[in-house]
Amino acid sequence: MSTNYLLIDFGTTSTKSAQVDLSTGHFTNLQRHPAIPPDPTTPTTHHEIPLETIYSRFDQICRTQWDHTSYSGILLCSEMHGFTVLSKQGRPLSPYVSWLDARSLDPVDGTSIYDVLVEKLGSRFKAITGMKPRSGFPLMNLAHLAHQREDLGESGFILSLPGWLAVAAERARGVDFAGPPPEHPTLLAGMALYDVEAAITAPELADAVESLSGFRPELGRVGSSSTIAGHWQSPTATVPIYAGVGDHQCSVLGAAVAPHAMANLNLGTGSQVGVIDRRPADPDVETRPYFDGSRLYAITHIPAGRALAEYVGFLATVSDRPADEFWERLASLDAAACARASLTFDLSIFEGARHFIGGGSIAGIVEGSLTPDNYLASLLRSFVGQYVEALTIAAGDQRLDRCVLSGGIARNLPHIADLLSTRCRESGLALEVAPAAALDESLLGLRSLALIAAGAAATYREAQKRFGRDAVVAGG
Repeated sequence: MSTNYLLIDFGTTSTKSAQVDLSTGHFTNLQRHPAIPPDPTTPTTHHEIPLETIYSRFDQICRTQWDHTSYSGILLCSEMHGFTVLSKQGRPLSPYVSWLDARSLDPVDGTSIYDVLVEKLGSRFKAITGMKPRSGFPLMNLAHLAHQREDLGESGFILSLPGWLAVAAERARGVDFAGPPPEHPTLLAGMALYDVEAAITAPELADAVESLSGFRPELGRVGSSSTIAGHWQSPTATVPIYAGVGDHQCSVLGAAVAPHAMANLNLGTGSQVGVIDRRPADPDVETRPYFDGSRLYAITHIPAGRALAEYVGFLATVSDRPADEFWERLASLDAAACARASLTFDLSIFEGARHFIGGGSIAGIVEGSLTPDNYLASLLRSFVGQYVEALTIAAGDQRLDRCVLSGGIARNLPHIADLLSTRCRESGLALEVAPAAALDESLLGLRSLALIAAGAAATYREAQKRFGRDAVVAGG
């Protein structure tokens, strides 16, 4: 049997795939594809992707990778807050609705489904889900969708993106639908329909959706990362697809974050500060399932790449120059440049962002201060400053020794580790800050999960220690 496994990360900005040889930990055939764009015919608050387009991307990746080298299994991760609806017979009833969708805020009878649910559930929402309510959560958008569409019927299954791929792959090889595939708790919890402590669909949350729409949602059964959710038919073999996991947790795993004294700062389209198995007292901290029964405690929805792109894009627009030019200038800034910066940016520019109150802002403008250099240095200084606050909350009254960076923004802005370390010291928070790994942490995390699926490691800690953050890409 091959020691190669196929790893696929369906990310917000791209789909990444590679094969890993578990005998060496080395990666081959690293591929990146642009994210699948949403349906342009839908309203601006909607973010829908056709299900068949998603499966076509998956199938194409699997076939291309198989032509490169055969493999023994497929490991997946994806965003945590996307969903699709299937009938009890397995018929798709909706497209894939991404976490960027905000239809729950659309007016309905003088209010919005989001506002109704927030008022109806009150503090119970966070007590059950471990998260604060947000408009992009599947619970919210599902309730709106079902309220608008009577044709959904009385009940159906709510699946994640990996869950849908497992169903579609079985269908493609002629296997009848026999119920929703097993899903990992990291994805089930992201639906905001899951009781993180009881590990079941939360009846109270399902009741809330049903009372507003007449539709009762059901989640799949709980599976581990080594549970087979479906099979993909290669030209010569039937290949198991293991239950997918949440991209945040997968990146934390790939960053080789240890429990208790280490933190992770994951910088991507959005960003999160997380610690494992140590619960800070601050009410802003959210609880998320991790691996092997551990818990990830996180401060989430901190503005990151999405907000930076908006502010950098403004300079590109007014100067009529390529945005890449300003990203390169941003990446070249060091601690001295940021220390001279005089503007203050509020990066909470979108609904659902941490500290969002009506939009972002730029403060401290005086004559002569609106230069591109000061603008970019101030933007980077404000960006880093968010994480000093979040790390202070994560540390609480316990010692925090190390923060490991992860994510594309950390790789693209290499000075961030030094800038964050300096700002932490200035704030009285002394901790070592380690830069991001050379390769996407999501792929490193999937490598660890592949070791467990192959029976080469029993726990995530054992798998994590096997190769650490080493990332050798053969041929490049």
